Amino acid sequence: MPKLYKLKLILGGAQNSGKSSFINWHQKEDTPIGVSFESVNCYANDGDLYKFLVWNLKDRERFRFLFPVFCRGACAGLICFDLSDKKSFLDLNRWITLFRESAGDIPIILIGTKADLEKREVSNEEINDLIARESLECAFFTSISNNYENKEEIFREIVQKIDLNSPLNNFYIPEEFDDKSFKLIEKLFERCPICKKLNHSSTGLKNVYYNKHNPDTMRLRENLLRLIDNLEYINIEHSNKISIGIPCCACFKNFFEEQEA
Repeated sequence: MPKLYKLKLILGGAQNSGKSSFINWHQKEDTPIGVSFESVNCYANDGDLYKFLVWNLKDRERFRFLFPVFCRGACAGLICFDLSDKKSFLDLNRWITLFRESAGDIPIILIGTKADLEKREVSNEEINDLIARESLECAFFTSISNNYENKEEIFREIVQKIDLNSPLNNFYIPEEFDDKSFKLIEKLFERCPICKKLNHSSTGLKNVYYNKHNPDTMRLRENLLRLIDNLEYINIEHSNKISIGIPCCACFKNFFEEQEA
């Protein structure tokens, strides 16, 4: 039986440290409340889902008094700094203190952004000294070109730190095109084809779609995508003959009870 974990993660760092680009490089809108939210879904094993709600703290002076409240209940913290800007590195101590005083002894991972720039003002020695001095977990270096791969490594590290006793095989984060395709599938199957009522959950469908390591679910996933590609033709030629969808629990039960009778 696949497991679902819902977890809170806090993301800090100075202005222009690259943290918004790391968590969601499409995000352009600012927020008037001092924090924005981003959901990151991590799949592992045979459908286990680690669903992170990332609290991205906006480093504005007028919001800082709220940060201790925003940090409560977090399972881990990420702090970004710009490798080409020494000031953003020196500001890390403030964020480490905030996280430790407000969220307790949680794992904290540093993320050095803009690693692809030739200009660099922070050395590896300085980073390693800070990690040792503050008992941090580790540091990752990211850039726009390798953001997805590093994000996957970082979240794997987080899960391993907070869930030491669980296996972690086939770990991955869906890419943007995967999410878009799944939303099309979810839309197709959102209503029962018999009673036309909304289905209450798409969790099982997600487990099928995002499980890319099981041959059976992979074949089913490809068939679902092929069905969507041909849906326009099916609707035109056969709309009065067939209904496509997943029966709701009540209709599924009634149908199979009738078949057995």
